[in-house]
Amino acid sequence: MSTYGIDLGTTYSCIARLDSNGNPEVIRNNEDDSNTVASVVFFENENNVVVGQAAKENIETDGDRVVQFVKREIGKPDTRTYEFDGKTYTPVEISALILTRLKNLVESQGGEITDVVITVPAYFGLEERSATKQAGELAGFNVLSLINEPTAAALSYCARQFQEDRTILVYDLGGGTFDVTVVKMSMTQNDSGKDVQKINVLATGGDDRLGGKDWDDKLFEHILHACCDETGLTPEEVEAETRQDIRSKVEEAKRKLSKKQSAKVRIDVNGSRIEIVITRADFEKMTSDKVAQTMNFVESTLQKVPDAVIDTVLLVGGSTYMPMIKNAVEAKFPGKVQQHDPDQAVAKGAAIYASMLVVEEGTNSGTPSDKKIDGEISGGVEHAEQLTAKFTVEDQTPRSFGPGVMDTKANKPRYVLENFIKIGEKMPAVFTKTYYPLENNQERVRLRAFENMSTEDTLIPCVDEDGNPQATDPAHNVKLLGELIVNLPPDTSRDTPIEVTFKVDASGVHVEAVNTKTKEVFETFLRTGSDIDVEKSAVHQLRISAD
Repeated sequence: MSTYGIDLGTTYSCIARLDSNGNPEVIRNNEDDSNTVASVVFFENENNVVVGQAAKENIETDGDRVVQFVKREIGKPDTRTYEFDGKTYTPVEISALILTRLKNLVESQGGEITDVVITVPAYFGLEERSATKQAGELAGFNVLSLINEPTAAALSYCARQFQEDRTILVYDLGGGTFDVTVVKMSMTQNDSGKDVQKINVLATGGDDRLGGKDWDDKLFEHILHACCDETGLTPEEVEAETRQDIRSKVEEAKRKLSKKQSAKVRIDVNGSRIEIVITRADFEKMTSDKVAQTMNFVESTLQKVPDAVIDTVLLVGGSTYMPMIKNAVEAKFPGKVQQHDPDQAVAKGAAIYASMLVVEEGTNSGTPSDKKIDGEISGGVEHAEQLTAKFTVEDQTPRSFGPGVMDTKANKPRYVLENFIKIGEKMPAVFTKTYYPLENNQERVRLRAFENMSTEDTLIPCVDEDGNPQATDPAHNVKLLGELIVNLPPDTSRDTPIEVTFKVDASGVHVEAVNTKTKEVFETFLRTGSDIDVEKSAVHQLRISAD
C-alpha cells in the first residue's frame, strides 16, 4: 500500500504518490480528464452528493446547493455552516467530502490508500491545521502529518533538480491562499554520517484569505457592470441566474487572458445576448492592487532574513499562470524565476514527505502492493527509501505558543501569556517551564494554551471583568486554543512544582503537565478552543514563581 500526498486546495485539489521508480506522480482524474479535482460540492438531493467538475457545472443552475472555497472557512472562529435537506454541514465535513472524492479516485483505479500527508498554507494557525487534520480523519485517512504548502513545493523541486547551497523563494498563489517562503537548500550529514539534502525554512509570510478567487471576484464585478452598462440595469436588478452565468464564465475568461491579449464573454441578460470583450491590459489594471499585495508580503518576508541572497524563485499554485504574476515577480528577481508543475508541485512534495515519514518510522505502509494503478505497480518501497533518505526538512512554527499564568510578582497580580515557543522557530519545537499552584489546597488547575503573532516574551491577553481570558485578542491575534485540566491531590501546597511542556509540530500543539511530587502526568493534543468553558474564577490558575 502506498502513502499519498494531498494538496487540499481552495479551488482545486490534487493527490500524488511515488511510482514504482520512486518518482512522484499525480493520480490522474480520468473522469474529468484532469490532474486535479475541483474543490466544489453539489448537494443534488439527500441521496446524492457530487464532488468535482460535475458539481462545478451546477453553479449556474443550482448555485444555492453548491459549496465552494470552503478552505477559506475551515478552522475559522464563528465559521459558517451549510444546511441541505435537513442536515447541517461544517467546513470540516465539506472538506472531508472533497478528500473522500480523492480517495475514491485512487480506489477506482485499483489502488489502496490509508496513510496520507495533507498540505496546508504556511500561514495557517493551529485551529485551521487541526480542522484540516480532522477532515482527513473523517474521510477515513490516517493523517501521518501536515506539511506547509511552500515547503512541499520546495521538496518537489529539490527532488527534481537540486543544486547545492541555494536560497529559494517560493511564491505560492493558490485559489484562495497566498504564501511566500524563503528556503535554504544545502548539503549536510545526517545522524548516520550520510550526506543528505537539507531543506531549511528561513522565513514565511502571506495571507490565508488572498488568492485567485480575489482576481475572479474583480473580473466578475467588471463583467457584471459591463452588462449593466449595456442594458441600463443596476447590479441589484440583474437576475440571480445571470449572476451565476457570469460567475461560471469568469474562470474560463481568466484562463484565456493568460494566453491571449483579449477574451470574449457572452451573457444572456433578460433575453438579450450581450458580448463583452475584456483585454488583458484591463484585467491587469483592475487587479493591480492584488498583485501589489502579494509583492508587499514578499518584501516583508525578505526583511525577516536581510542577509539572504535569493538564487531562485519558484512560482507555485495555479494562479501563477497569470502573466501579470510572473511579470511582477520577474521584475523583482530578474532571471531567477522558474515555474514547474505549479498546480502539481505541492501534492508531489507531500507524497515525498509522506514516504519519508513511513521510512523513518519503519512501518509497513511503504511495502509494495500487488495492486495496480494505470498499469503501474503501487509502492516502490526500495526506490522510496533511496529518494527519501536524501532529504531532511526543517520547517518553522507558524505562530507563537504558550500558557496563560498568574504573575503574582507584579504590583497587582495579573494574568499573562508567556510565549514558550516563538513564531519562526525550528519545528518541531519543545519548551518546558516549572510553575506552581496559586493557593494551598488547590484542587485543580485549568492550564490554558494560547497562540499569537507576537515575538514578545510576555503578553497581556484580553480578560473579562473577573480576570479570565477571552477566546481572542485582536492586538496580537491572540487565540485561546484549548485547556488542560490538572487535578491535584488533597493538601497540595502552593510550592508544589508543576512542570509544563509545550511541543509544536506541523499537526498541532501537544501540552503536558507533570506534578513533580506525585509524578502524575496530564497531557492533551490541543485541537480547538471553541468549546472551552471559560470559568469565571482565577483560583484555578498556575503562578509563575514559587515565592
